[in-house]
Amino acid sequence: MTVRTFAFALLLLGIVFVIVGVLNTPPALFVGIALIVLSGVLVWTRNRRPGE
Repeated sequence: MTVRTFAFALLLLGIVFVIVGVLNTPPALFVGIALIVLSGVLVWTRNRRPGE
C-alpha cells in the first residue's frame, strides 16, 4: 500500500464519517473532518523531501 492509496482510503473513510455524523452522531462528524484533513496532509507531503 502506497502513501497515496492510504491517503485516499482515509479520505473515503472521512467522507463516510462526515455523512454518518450529519445524519446520526455528531462526534463522528469531527472524526470525519480530522481524517479528511489528515489525508490532505499526506497527499500534500508524500513527495516532499526534507529541506524542500
